[in-house]
Amino acid sequence: MEPFTADWFSPGQAQRQPAKVQVDAAGVLRVYAVASGAELAQAWANDIKASSRLGQTPRFVYFPDGGALETDNHQAVDELLQQWQPRWYQGWIHWLESHLPFVMLTAVLVAVFICSMVFYGVPAAAQRMAHALPAQTLNTLSREALALADKLYFSPSELSAEEQARWQAEFAPVLQRYPDLPLRVLFRRGGEHLGANAFALPDGTLVMTDELVALATTPAELISVLAHEVGHVYHRHSLRTMIQSSMLEVGYMMLVGDASAVADLLTGLPMVATALAYSREHEREADRFAAAYLDSYGLERHVFVDILQRMSDSAECRVWLAEKDEAEELTTEAAAGLCEQHLADSDKDSAGWSDYFSTHPGLQERLQEFESLAP
Repeated sequence: MEPFTADWFSPGQAQRQPAKVQVDAAGVLRVYAVASGAELAQAWANDIKASSRLGQTPRFVYFPDGGALETDNHQAVDELLQQWQPRWYQGWIHWLESHLPFVMLTAVLVAVFICSMVFYGVPAAAQRMAHALPAQTLNTLSREALALADKLYFSPSELSAEEQARWQAEFAPVLQRYPDLPLRVLFRRGGEHLGANAFALPDGTLVMTDELVALATTPAELISVLAHEVGHVYHRHSLRTMIQSSMLEVGYMMLVGDASAVADLLTGLPMVATALAYSREHEREADRFAAAYLDSYGLERHVFVDILQRMSDSAECRVWLAEKDEAEELTTEAAAGLCEQHLADSDKDSAGWSDYFSTHPGLQERLQEFESLAP
């Protein structure tokens, strides 16, 4: 075969040298320096290894001693391999990537695979992992998440000790219904950021804000919300969401090659827990759990519907007032009047106003589904 030019890399060296490559009739491949003509290396042609052809990217020919040639003369490398290392599959990558129909089919299959992993594979793996984690891990995550939330979002509850004790007595039947879950209820003030809200942490800690307590008109309404949050704990939704997010983040980091951010991700898991937004399916699963509880105790489902609608209205008012320049100058009565007028004029399906509703199904759709769930 005809000689060809390439760049030579000596074993263990990163410096390239322009070289000329010749193969004699016996199958000995010799490399000569272009500048001096001195022989740089030699090897049997059947002992070398060559990278596959991929488009017009340069190819490498590796020598047994660790040296390597880099060349864009694909024809010369192909002839070398065909003559001294004939194999039926040789050049198949180049053949495949050169045919547009196969490239399009591959792109579709890759897209289907990625979507399947994101929407089915990762959630299924996260579910199994969440139920396999030990209690110590749940306690550590929840403790750090609650400490962070107390620092960033919550303030101490303004409910009196007597009020808190009364509500704990009201909630006791719900907590005792699930003895295998280490459930406990804490009260916090949500303030302007969270308002009327409730949260569930992985270890079974349920946080309810003073604003939500004030918003409820009957104990049954708060019990229904509590049952919903117990559903999140029972199905380990918070852990599943954190694990899914972590797996997707790690997958992205591996794809783009930014592995240095993995440590930041792991140390930020408590922050993920405090800003948790469940998926629509998780919310529906928790709704079904709450509906089953209400049915088992003969409580009307509308109590949950009523309190959720009121929570959504409260969240919308809080955000709407925060955007008004004169909000700080308004009295409580004036702000309440403006809120009532705003809600009367706005679309009632305002599920996107609150963090609590950030990824929930549309409120009206969700409430209709809740009331129509089979007993």
